[in-house]
Amino acid sequence: MKRNKERKDMKRNLKILALLIFAGFAAILFVQKPLTTKAEVDKKSDDHEKMENKLPEIADLHYDKIGRGQRLTFGLEVIDEEADFIKVELLEKPKSAKFNQNTLTVDWTPTKADGNEGKFLIKVTEMARDKSRPHRTVTKEYKLNIVDEKVKLKKLPPTTLEVNAFVSIIDPDRLKAANKKWDIVSLFQRIGEIEADKQKIKEKGIMPSSGKELFNDALKELAMLHKNPTLDPKGNKFDKDWKAENWKLIAVRPRINKKVFELRLVYFNDVVAEQAYLMSRMRIVRGDDAKRPAEITQKNNYIFAKKFHETFFDGKEMKDFVANDKAKYGEALADFLTWVLTYEDPKEPMLKANFAAFPHNSRLGGGNEYDKDGNYLHGDGWGLGAFKVNPGMRNGKKALVVNSPPLAGFVASIKPSEDGKKFKGAAPPAIDPNSDSYKKGWSLLYDEVHGTVHIPDELPDGTVKKTNLETTLNGYKYKSNIMVSETKLQDTRRRLFEEKGMSCIQCHVRNFDEGDYLQSVQKPTDNYQIVKNRPIPRLFFIITPTLHNGRNEYIHREEMEQVGNLKGVFRDYLGIDVNMSSPLSQDWVHSTKKGRS
Repeated sequence: MKRNKERKDMKRNLKILALLIFAGFAAILFVQKPLTTKAEVDKKSDDHEKMENKLPEIADLHYDKIGRGQRLTFGLEVIDEEADFIKVELLEKPKSAKFNQNTLTVDWTPTKADGNEGKFLIKVTEMARDKSRPHRTVTKEYKLNIVDEKVKLKKLPPTTLEVNAFVSIIDPDRLKAANKKWDIVSLFQRIGEIEADKQKIKEKGIMPSSGKELFNDALKELAMLHKNPTLDPKGNKFDKDWKAENWKLIAVRPRINKKVFELRLVYFNDVVAEQAYLMSRMRIVRGDDAKRPAEITQKNNYIFAKKFHETFFDGKEMKDFVANDKAKYGEALADFLTWVLTYEDPKEPMLKANFAAFPHNSRLGGGNEYDKDGNYLHGDGWGLGAFKVNPGMRNGKKALVVNSPPLAGFVASIKPSEDGKKFKGAAPPAIDPNSDSYKKGWSLLYDEVHGTVHIPDELPDGTVKKTNLETTLNGYKYKSNIMVSETKLQDTRRRLFEEKGMSCIQCHVRNFDEGDYLQSVQKPTDNYQIVKNRPIPRLFFIITPTLHNGRNEYIHREEMEQVGNLKGVFRDYLGIDVNMSSPLSQDWVHSTKKGRS
């Protein structure tokens, strides 16, 4: 009996011991050690990059049916995570569908002969920059049912009144009056007048230019940059669908979440199949941001916020027409645009209507490489750049013309300022002559005033020059090495520098958020390195929510944050706590007078 009891006790003790061992292993497996140092975060990121080279990613189409006789246009959106070369082919399509290999764009109006279904088969070949790796392929199939009645191809996900009226104004009914008053030629006309005044061209013997001339300059620049002659108004291959009448104002974006408040007007050609966006940035203050007195910038922001508030609010409440009368709202919006575009302070010369730049984001072939005969080799068709208006030559005479200067630089390394109170952009090792990693000749890319580094065009002889069109092809060494050698692309501090935190392509094509700006990472003393960016669904060149690309998670989050920031602006500059729904931040956590960085 005693021996049996001892055996039972031993079995019970063994079970308890086994449970304790299992619990110990479970604790090891399921309790994650928090990342507490930047080095550990960077090492994990580096290890992940070394472990896996992902296949190219092809975007979903988001359409499942189309009406017979109804036009559908879409681009083949493809990206390779590691920026390997990609060749995109459309292996199968309906007979009636057109495909432009240069711009990777489909233009399809189903006919009776297409039957009841349209099928598109896409093949993407990855040609690794590392020549030791073999080519890989990935395919994707789009299928659409063909129905006899027209269908609504896409509906933007709903958002709040505050977004629709104050952040991303894209409703055609709200934009109708502004479109009528400020068509794209009228906008270029006003930009020409502003630049003529700024540059005092009459004193220099330079001819002013009309809005039509400047618009045609812009098309010619796009044709040149993208190697796409169908946009050149004076060329024999010009496609008249690119004419000014087909460009519409599709979005108004009051950017009151910037260090310098401004108005952004987005124009889009709604006739051609290709996606091409022109976005003018307008202000009421002049001068270089890095050199302008801080009090002038603050005056710009105060006056801008005050007028914006007066246009759409009575004290704490939105005016009734904001929610209930789109036509009256549209008239008020058009008047606000006119106020910005014609503003002048008689007592302060720097507070005057100003044109900052004309960024463009286009699927026109700029992201491709071609053989000696002009045939497509590889690429994604996209190119991003910006226009300015400067003196040049037209018909043998000096005149104001649209040109494409090098893109503004981007922050590569982020370091504490000399006084340790904030972060600043700094020269990365490859740009620093005192570093062992210094690359001869690359220092010309560094802008010491702004703390940014320009994206280079790397020439065959090993030299570099500043690029005026960013694509996935150019600046590979810069984007994959120099720009991220000290500050990783997903480092949350990058968000402190607005758009300058990452290059155009890196911002427009991403699968990660920018980090939670509402959790302050503004000071070197903050434990910023433990704040990790969230993974999010891929962005494909979205510049503003449209029927082409929708309102994905990143855009939705940005819009919500701008609503919260607007509340903070009215609070900080005007002392008014407006009554708006702001789900991300009922009380904006930072002083909006300080800007981001």
